[in-house]
Amino acid sequence: MNIHIQNPKVSLDNFDFVVAPEHDDLEGKNVLKSKGAIHYLSNKELNENENYLKPKINKERIISLILGGPNKYYNYNSKIIDKIFLKIKNNFINKNYQLIFIPSMRTPQSIIDKAKDFFDGNQIIVPNVDKKAYLSSLKLANHIVVTCDSTSMISEAAMTGKPIYVAQMPPMRKNIRFKKFFELFKSLNIIRDLEDSVDAWNYEKLNETDKISSYIKEQFKNYDFS
Repeated sequence: MNIHIQNPKVSLDNFDFVVAPEHDDLEGKNVLKSKGAIHYLSNKELNENENYLKPKINKERIISLILGGPNKYYNYNSKIIDKIFLKIKNNFINKNYQLIFIPSMRTPQSIIDKAKDFFDGNQIIVPNVDKKAYLSSLKLANHIVVTCDSTSMISEAAMTGKPIYVAQMPPMRKNIRFKKFFELFKSLNIIRDLEDSVDAWNYEKLNETDKISSYIKEQFKNYDFS
């Protein structure tokens, strides 16, 4: 059985199944559509890593800020990052939340350094890519903020069922796929834009990987290998 993840950019007939996000608008009889990006994270991993950052926690409420990095749509200029940091401070830290700052592989060192300077010493600034810290932050958070450049990390956060704010940035070019993704996740009550208020809301935890893999396993049982 031949399975391709995301748009293969060649004929879909080359594959038994193509798994693609709904916001890609890929159509075909063998296309399995996911709401958001499929990913490798599991609730088991989140539970196993909960205590990784727990000794550093000294507040009852936690805000996790998860950053991506510059790409062809978003440039992460200093003014934009300052605005995001200020909203985190005003919306959460000033209301007695403790921050967990999580960078990704695309996060520039200059932004990590800026976070160390901007936020006070009571906040948890993870200085490098640390999967255990990432998993722990998702498990510990009451609210999650993810930058708009990463549909993958937003999709991963959606498996928690926790309120997710998206820190929007002005795009450098048409970001139609991103807009469709945001519209879908807003319609599912998963995300809201990071503005100047804090709300609490619920939604059904998203686990598209399990759903699609279960379907494929069933098809595999009846697959003709001749």
